Amino acid sequence: MEMNNESILWDEYFDALEKKNYEKALYLIDKILEIRKDPDIYVRKARILKRMGRNDEALEYFDKALKIKPKYILANFLKGILLVSLGRLEEAKEVFLKLYKLKKSDLSVKYTIAFILKKLGEYDLTLKILDDILEKYPQSAIAWAEKGKILYKEGKLKKSLECFDKALKINPNDCQSLQYKGEILFKLGRYGEALKCFKKVFERSGKDICALMYIIQILIYLGRLSQALEYTKKALKLNPEDPLLYLYRGIILNKLGKYEKAIKCFDKVLEINPNFPEAWNGKAVALEKLGRINEAIECYNRALEIYE
Repeated sequence: MEMNNESILWDEYFDALEKKNYEKALYLIDKILEIRKDPDIYVRKARILKRMGRNDEALEYFDKALKIKPKYILANFLKGILLVSLGRLEEAKEVFLKLYKLKKSDLSVKYTIAFILKKLGEYDLTLKILDDILEKYPQSAIAWAEKGKILYKEGKLKKSLECFDKALKINPNDCQSLQYKGEILFKLGRYGEALKCFKKVFERSGKDICALMYIIQILIYLGRLSQALEYTKKALKLNPEDPLLYLYRGIILNKLGKYEKAIKCFDKVLEINPNFPEAWNGKAVALEKLGRINEAIECYNRALEIYE
């Protein structure tokens, strides 16, 4: 009779879940728990509580399941994911390190522990996990890219570049890896190669302001000023209130000898942010070229005041 009652409760429970009636589902799961205490049922209750936003209670029920069955993979995994979503990374790390030892072949566990360790700044251990992934899954573009990001943070640019090249060989459409590759090439002074990367990023997204910023800077370094000026127009359409874009435009116009237009750009920067020393300095250069020496001196002095 009791098993028959439980069967009816389960039918009603699944019906309530399908209708997203979580209050009723919770009531029914409690009725089932009165019949028998089982780790699977505790996990079901925890998942309902999570859906209802009752996260602390959800964690309690994951713990109840794990008290009965400490090596319960699903309970550990769901508890860990919930802790990550709550920003409780140290606790999540402990859960996933336990899972990592329990089930080394589970790729999702390895990716998650790598993500947590990276967030916590534990780069050596993160790299160890990523190398473990790559040993078994050498075609994992995600693992190569994540390894590249850490090496980039550590300033190991050439090794980082190797990782992003491998990631892009596997997944040529990965714009983020392409962006990182461009930044590394830029820092290494390989401007022509960097420019190709950033142009590809912009062509694919059509609105990547960061890629445009790099394109403008590189074109200025390469002396391709007319092209740089055209790219500032594209960038300003996307972000018309970015002072840095007006600064670049002013610098280019100064280099082209268009000093009056350059001053207007620097004034726009200073209208947005009056404490931008590079804008005061750029304006001073333009004023000096126009023979307006006293005004130029005032601008140079303002720049020096801010620098100090």
